[in-house]
Amino acid sequence: MTPQEVATMEKSQEPAAVRVPESDNEAEWKPSLHELLILACLAVISLMVSLDATILVTSLSAMITALGGTTTQAFWVGTSYLLSSAVTMPYTAALSEIFGRPVCLLAALSSFALGSIVCCVAKSLLTLLVGRCFQGVGGGGIIILALVICTDIVPLRYRAKYYGIIQAAWAIGTCLGPVLGGAFVEHSTWRWIFYLMFPFCFVGFVSVPWLLTLKPRTSSLKEKLVRIDFTGGVLFIGSSTAFLVALSWGGSQEPWNSFRTLVPLILGSVGLGTSMVWEGFYAKEPFLRKSLFHCRSSYAAFAGAFAQGLLLYGQLCYIPFYFLSVRGFSPIRTGIALFPLTFAFIPSSLVVGSMITRLNRFRWALWIGWLIATTGIGLTLVWDLDTPTAVWVVIGIIVGVGHGFVLNAQNFATQAICLPGDEAAAAAMYAFLRSFGMAIGVGIGSTVFQNVMLIKLNQLSLPTDIADMSESYVAVLRTMAPSEFKTNILHAYSYGFRGVYGFFTGIAGVATLLSMLIGHFDLNKELETEHRLEGNDFLRRLQGTKKPQQDVQD
Repeated sequence: MTPQEVATMEKSQEPAAVRVPESDNEAEWKPSLHELLILACLAVISLMVSLDATILVTSLSAMITALGGTTTQAFWVGTSYLLSSAVTMPYTAALSEIFGRPVCLLAALSSFALGSIVCCVAKSLLTLLVGRCFQGVGGGGIIILALVICTDIVPLRYRAKYYGIIQAAWAIGTCLGPVLGGAFVEHSTWRWIFYLMFPFCFVGFVSVPWLLTLKPRTSSLKEKLVRIDFTGGVLFIGSSTAFLVALSWGGSQEPWNSFRTLVPLILGSVGLGTSMVWEGFYAKEPFLRKSLFHCRSSYAAFAGAFAQGLLLYGQLCYIPFYFLSVRGFSPIRTGIALFPLTFAFIPSSLVVGSMITRLNRFRWALWIGWLIATTGIGLTLVWDLDTPTAVWVVIGIIVGVGHGFVLNAQNFATQAICLPGDEAAAAAMYAFLRSFGMAIGVGIGSTVFQNVMLIKLNQLSLPTDIADMSESYVAVLRTMAPSEFKTNILHAYSYGFRGVYGFFTGIAGVATLLSMLIGHFDLNKELETEHRLEGNDFLRRLQGTKKPQQDVQD
């Protein structure tokens, strides 16, 4: 960094709301009961979102078969959720700055609940896709607001430690989702996948209005409406959707040189460029702040967030697919096979969060995490038809530990690097780029898998349409008796997975190199936010404390 950038980082724009201890000799910041309950509430609804995101991994084939869908439609059941989640995230965070966190979080919960209802009663793939889009908007809003709310109540130095509560819940949902999805399709109906979301929604609707008493700056409805960047929102959401749709089906459902791919890809790219120009020079209150990209380290950190989402969700899609197809595992057994990876998330993420707080350093966690993740992802290239259980278990643990390190450190790197007052915006940009990476990872992964598998099918003189229907063809494989024909098909699947894992390994290697470009930034930042947490009378009485005089005056 240049001396000017360092000076800018150290300069505070306005008085801080919370002073952070600079050394271990000073008293450590600790959350109040009210703040802990808010974190617990966010953890519960984050667990719901992670369950919803991963429970389809082992149940999608059965769902598509029951509704008479195709492999293409199966792809869009998952992709529609990611697309709607990613493109609306930044705008949701911006609206929460204007209307307040509680209102926007309740709106996100409502969208998620509505989408779950639509999915429960769906009798066609089109209805299911509509429900998944509503779920995506709500789920994306919940994830991004959980991050932003943490920036309102927890100082940066301790954020890695206490945000671990939410991250642990998210990891638990990620662990349980594939197993529950497999159990439902084997022993009940796939609709229970969506019924399961309602108790979590109930907890959110009850606890958010009571606990989340964060108040934005006082203004009239007219003043709030004037602050909304309608032009930027329409430009960004529309162009992002077109761009992601083109990337999702390009090379798999539609050729790259097809007008159905090129038109949305070009329009989306031009639209995104126009959005950046509008946000940077013309918007009165931009929801995409160019100040977030103020130095080399910020570019590297946000690129790492994109790579993290691409790799994490890409592996959560294609590793189960490997076990279901090549290994012939049942849905429940596939969910269990993911345990080495998903369970390694929790301890590694929690330990890293605590160590970041204690050491006031985060780069070591990024470097170690990306090196471990790259090694683990590279080792998945050895998986084939008869890889010993001990081998894929150990590799799964290595991958999980690497992702656990990166998941925690990458988030707080973006917040440590940002300028004073930009922490909520940095958290929102991190969550958006991670989700953007998820959507692109699944789309490009599908393209790589089908094209590489097609090469092997041609080499073995097998029907090439198997690559196009690879998801639904798993059910056909289960009915086949052992034969040379079946073995060759499984080799084609394995070859396709090697193509995907090789692509993921390359992305992880680039992310590792980019992490080396990130400089050191002090985590002892003062907490600055316009959203003030008001007291809760019931909690005060529970703790035996009196209402502060300032609150009485307010």
